[in-house]
Amino acid sequence: MQHSDLRTAFQQAQQVLCQSHSVVLTSHIHPDGDSVGSVLALWHYLRAQGKAPVVVFHSPVPAPLRFLPGVEVIRRYAAERDAADIAAADAIVVLDTSELHRLGALAEAVARSPAAKLVIDHHLQPQPFADITIVDPAACATGELLWRFLRFLGGPYRTPEIALALYTAIMTDTGSFAYSSVGPDVHRTVAELVELGVDVAAVHEHVFQSWSIARMRLLGEVLAAMELYHEGRLCLLVIPREAFLRTGALEEDIEGFAQYTLSVRGVQIGLLVVELPIEGGIKISFRSRSGITVHEFAAEFGGGGHPNAAGARIPEGDLQDICHRLVERARAYLR
Repeated sequence: MQHSDLRTAFQQAQQVLCQSHSVVLTSHIHPDGDSVGSVLALWHYLRAQGKAPVVVFHSPVPAPLRFLPGVEVIRRYAAERDAADIAAADAIVVLDTSELHRLGALAEAVARSPAAKLVIDHHLQPQPFADITIVDPAACATGELLWRFLRFLGGPYRTPEIALALYTAIMTDTGSFAYSSVGPDVHRTVAELVELGVDVAAVHEHVFQSWSIARMRLLGEVLAAMELYHEGRLCLLVIPREAFLRTGALEEDIEGFAQYTLSVRGVQIGLLVVELPIEGGIKISFRSRSGITVHEFAAEFGGGGHPNAAGARIPEGDLQDICHRLVERARAYLR
């Protein structure tokens, strides 16, 4: 989206939010640091404006993110309680995804609601279900784009709570500022957030050093079974459903596992294939080094995302067969 188009979208979103009395905030299934941090930052901002937004997710917030102020307001969707709020809302803001189906159990209620729908996201190829779409694939995280939007809105956005939420959003979605999407402007934004009181060391400890023993046991199993293909250019990590049962790990415990696929020298593309323990189906995470894109690879399996980090979900299928297909199709994207 061009700068002028973004400004127009900012203006339209500002008008909707100013006129709205009842706002619902939500994000994608299996939320991560960017989705949780962005939603909470906007919740804090709207609260300071005198509004009382309702926050509803399909999935629970992962344990390492529950340190964020306000996280207790995030409700896990229950139709008998939340469908009425969604139906009666003036505005629904969807953050960190523009795909309606990724709202999980909320998708149908959001689609039916007469509320004005606003998307704030940074992923490629947005799906046009919203009335107003604020999307910039050049942004390193939805949290970065939201900071720009809040700066445009003005008012009480420079608060410690908002800064902490957005720092967490940006840090987690950039691999601790290691990805190619991180440029000088991102560091300047982060500097502003830190100046507002973010304790960088504390955030790192909460996010990266507070995992369960079950996660660590699962990670050990997964790394021990790592496989390389195509002369070591492709790394495959597989988590069968039995591994969750064996270790007692939860799906939220696999956050960050995909990054290990690129830790081996010579690997160009990394794949993490997970047989989901509760909802069923198979989740695939695609990662690649700079210069090799994987979002088109993910699209072959019904997914999408960023050039170097993408994902897909397959409702049903044989784990071994899917892994075989992935390994074969990877040839077309390797150098």
